[in-house]
Parts: sequence; structure tokens; C-alpha cells
Amino acid sequence: MSVVSAPRAKLVELLWQLKQRYDSKDDGRSIHFNTLLRDSDYRRAIIEEASQSSDRDIRNLGRSLRVLNADGELSQPRRSVDTASVNPDIAEMLGVKAGSERPQKRQPVALIAVWLVAIIGIALATVFLHADNEIVLSGSLRGEQLWTAEKTWVLDDIVYLEAGARLTIEPGTKVLGRAGAALVVTRDATIMARGSVAQPIVFSSAKPAGQRAAGDWGGVILLGNAPVNLSGAQIEGIPKSDSRGSFGGADGSSNCGVLEYARIEFAGYEVYANNELNGLTLGGCGRDTIVRNVQVHRALDDGIEVFGGNVDMKHILITGAGDDSLDWDMGWTGRVQFLQVLQYAGAGDNAIEADNREGRADAEPISEPQIYNATLLSEQSQEKYQRAMNLRRGTGGHFYNMVISGFSGEAIDIRDRETVARIDEGRLSFGSVLISNIGVSGRNYFADESGDKDDDGGFGETAYFKQHAELGSEPKLLTEHLDEGPTGFAVSADSPARVQYVSLPQGEFWDEAANY
Repeated sequence: MSVVSAPRAKLVELLWQLKQRYDSKDDGRSIHFNTLLRDSDYRRAIIEEASQSSDRDIRNLGRSLRVLNADGELSQPRRSVDTASVNPDIAEMLGVKAGSERPQKRQPVALIAVWLVAIIGIALATVFLHADNEIVLSGSLRGEQLWTAEKTWVLDDIVYLEAGARLTIEPGTKVLGRAGAALVVTRDATIMARGSVAQPIVFSSAKPAGQRAAGDWGGVILLGNAPVNLSGAQIEGIPKSDSRGSFGGADGSSNCGVLEYARIEFAGYEVYANNELNGLTLGGCGRDTIVRNVQVHRALDDGIEVFGGNVDMKHILITGAGDDSLDWDMGWTGRVQFLQVLQYAGAGDNAIEADNREGRADAEPISEPQIYNATLLSEQSQEKYQRAMNLRRGTGGHFYNMVISGFSGEAIDIRDRETVARIDEGRLSFGSVLISNIGVSGRNYFADESGDKDDDGGFGETAYFKQHAELGSEPKLLTEHLDEGPTGFAVSADSPARVQYVSLPQGEFWDEAANY
């Protein structure tokens, strides 16, 4: 006589999830659920195969099942000797009564179909573990999803919002990520995460406050169908074999959703060498995507990385990135207004790192974003060589009404002949850029590129920016001593940043009142 217990109920649930995951791959692989329940040898072989799978979801299910698996038939209920801890719904499916020691009758064969329908519902529902108003998620989300503010939503693994699904997150909601977790909004899915000034949406580490650090979890990834300059593009951090990581297409208006009044913190981890997740990753997102009033704090790799598309961003704050604050590649042509960056001492490389495409500087579309009203600050690190801007591999871009201050290395490095050529083409330009307090002396604005240090075919940044920037023009920041605490980006009333500016382009996106 066997014991019907919570582990046995969980075993059945996970077996169903495993079958569903294999079925969703659509590769012809068929798992027979009834045989899984009845045949110990078959079940053991499938679990062992799953535990070695290259598919992360399947592999994790397989490893969990190896711990829970037991010999014997699972499709028929056993008589109970101790069911006090069994969930009542699961106990009823298994033919026992929770909290009872009285043997229950065996289920009639005619009820097997009803039992299977019930197990499907319970299996899907118990992907979420409810405890103290906390809901733990992993795997795939489909259909309409709502994350409410009265609960805390914990990502236990990479959570995929599948194609056709829509996730709505209420203002004030907290989403916490465990090690290895991330939220991926796949191509043709949509996120609606619209917080408010009083109730921002917070994506953070699942570790207790005070113990959180960069790289505790993976971050937020939004993927869409807007143009990129690489065929078959696959986002970093997701295996190439998983089509859910693909992005890019021909739809310039591709809508990845809304991310507004949100903070993403302590995210980003290295999946394997030179393949990392960032705080916020945007791949092939189009003009209808809204990214506004967003802070990314303490990302292990980049704060925000944009791969192609033409997504716009407004009111963006990036603090303490471990690599670059804003990074782009693959032909991004979006617009940004009101960008504020603070690189911490001893961490991070560039406030902005920009590429067109590695190995194909001429790939179309060419990266050519427009950035107005940006403040790029560093804490004058003595441990790291930090730049404000590293423009390379044929990127274009238009940079106006900017303040750059405090970087230990240099202000702007225009690298590679293909990038320099963008200036003559009218695809790379600068105006009203105030640069101060750079390098050891505070006036080492650009690096020495003589001889074998030449990385741009003899282009002279010093001569160029003497005509296109204000070198040594102190912006007069009100915050004199930057640290890792609250930081102000405001300037004094007599700052030259208040009077030296280039008029903004026309269009609804731009706040034309920003005459500074």
C-alpha cells in the first residue's frame, strides 16, 4: 500500500508540464502522458532525457522530476494512510480526501477523462506558487496576463511572454528576479507596464534589501519586428536554437508595448563568455513602442542596449552600469530626449557605446539615432578608464544640447574610418555640447592617437570638437560631489547650459520647450 502525498501530486503535475513543453517545440517529438503515468521504465527514460536537454525549461523540469520520481503506476489512485498535507484539489483528483486517514474508493474508469482535464488545469495553475501574497513564475505565459500591485511577482527562471500574449502590470507592482531569471517579451507579444510618479513599477532582485547586487537576475527583454541590419538576428542570452529569442522584420511601427514610470535594478548576468543580459534590452522594437520615465540602476553589463529598430525613449536615467550605460547596434534609428547617465567610480566603461554592426560597418539600415538634452556624468574614477562616448563600426548619430563631465579617460572617441565617413555624409553630427573636467588634469579631453594609437585613419577629435563643442565650459552642476547616493543633475541659474542650445526638430515626440 503506497502513500498518496504532496510529492506524488507534484510529480504528476510536472510530468504534464514536461509533456506540454515537448509538444510546444513542434519538432515531431511525442510524449505519451498515460504511458508516463503507468510505465516506470518509460518514465525514467524520458526524465533522464529531459534532464540532459539543451532546452532550459525541459532540462529544469527533468532535473526536478529526477528528485521526485518514484516507481509504480501513477494513473490509478492509491489508498491513503496520511494525506494531511495534500492540496484538497489534488487529493480529490487522486481519489483521497485531504486530512483524512480513511481509504477512498478507486476512481471509475469513466472518470479518467475528467481526471485528466482536471490535472491539466491544476498543473497550469500550480506553475505559480502562492505564499504570503507572493507568486512565483517560470516558463511560458500565454493569453491575457495581469500582474496586480497587491501581490509580489517572483521570476524563478526565464519567463517568456509568448507570441500573441499581452502582459499588463499595474502601477506600484513589484517584480523580483531570482538568479538566472529574466522577463522576455517575445516578438508578437506585448507588455503594458505603465506605472505612475507616485506608484512606479519596480523590477528588482529577489534577494533581501541590503543584500542586492548587480547581476542578481537577468533583466527585461523586449523583442519586435522593426528593421535591423542583420538577417536572422537572435538576442543575446537566449540560445540560437530557441526561436523565442529572434527579432527584427519589416514593420517600422512594431509595438513591443509600454514601459513607463518603471525602475529596473540589479540585473544583467553573463550567460556565457561575451554573451550577457542587460538591465533593459530592446531588440527590433518599433516606433509605436513607448519607453518613458525609466531608470536602470546597477546593471552588471549595459544599462540599456538597443539592437536595431527605431524605438524612441524619453526621460531615461541610467546609474551605475557595470559596462556601458547606453549601447546600440544593428541599425538603431530611434530618438531620445532627456537622457541622464551617471557612471560610478570603479565600475563601467562608456556612458554611450555605439556600433552600426560588427564586421559590417556598411550594413543597412545604418545606426543613426537622434539624441537631444543629455547629461553624461562620471565620478572621475581613478580605477577605470571611462569615456563619455565611444562611437565606432560605422555608426551615425546626431547629438545636441549635451553636458559631458567628470570622465577619467576621454570625452568622445570617434573610432574607425567608416565612422568618420558618417560626418561627411551628414549622418554623424554634434551641436551645443559642453565638455569639462575630463582626464587627470581635467582638460585631457581626447586621447593621444598618434602613431600606432591611431584608430580612425588620422581623424583629429581635438581639432574637430574645438569647432563643434564647448571645451572646458563648466556646466556649473548644483551637485558638486557625486557619489552613489541620491544624485542631482540640475545646473545653476548662470550655467552656460541654459543659454547654449540648438533648437529641437519638429514633431510630436519632442518637447520643444527644452530650450537649454
